[in-house]
Amino acid sequence: MPGTTLAPVNESTWLEKVEVVLVRPETPGNVGAACRAMRNFGLSRLCVVGSEGITTTGQARAFAHGCEDMLENARLCATLDEALAEHVFAVGTANRVRKSKLPALDGPETVIPEIAAMAVRGSCALVYGPESTGLTDSELARCTRLLRMPTAVDQPSLNLSQAVLLVAQECWRHTQNDVAPEPILEDAPTHSEFHLLLERAEALMLRGGFRPYAGNPELFRLAARRALMRGRFERRDLRTLLTMLKALEKLSD
Repeated sequence: MPGTTLAPVNESTWLEKVEVVLVRPETPGNVGAACRAMRNFGLSRLCVVGSEGITTTGQARAFAHGCEDMLENARLCATLDEALAEHVFAVGTANRVRKSKLPALDGPETVIPEIAAMAVRGSCALVYGPESTGLTDSELARCTRLLRMPTAVDQPSLNLSQAVLLVAQECWRHTQNDVAPEPILEDAPTHSEFHLLLERAEALMLRGGFRPYAGNPELFRLAARRALMRGRFERRDLRTLLTMLKALEKLSD
């Protein structure tokens, strides 16, 4: 935006705003190895969703050699919504998308600059699913962008800690370009603010007799999240939309 001045890109200006979110990790060693991979490339914030106790196991600490403090300081959440609540941008990782209602998969050359630009405005999340299944469609739909790291076609799936390392390396390499990111939003809304808007909109539509996607509300939510979260909304835009919903709610009373 005209008139906006940003400091040169370096690790202290935006890598510290990036949190790695591991959703229901299954192998303690992968959690520990992910910590080492993060520290190799300047990331320090870890969140674990579910998988209670996995950060305190001996195997996790052994694989996190020299990074045990990251396990001790990890943020522990019960749900992905809780983990993403205060983030303004979330990148889900996947090697394929199963439903057309989800955002398209993009490569690191597209997604990493967006993370850098959004991190100027608030905290961002890199989201990884469990080793055996990856993120569910519903979890992917909660992310603003979806990232696929290029791999050989005959072996598209990456080990969890390797996936963390590759994306962390791409983020770190972007900081070495010494080019200030183009700011995307002045005041980016958080995940929880988007969630509130979607809840209000769906409730109003249901009161009006809307039956989403042949009675499948989750499919509607996938489409709605994709439409809203790909937009360049600022907080004032969401406030305007909420004001419109409040006025329509009065009409439906």
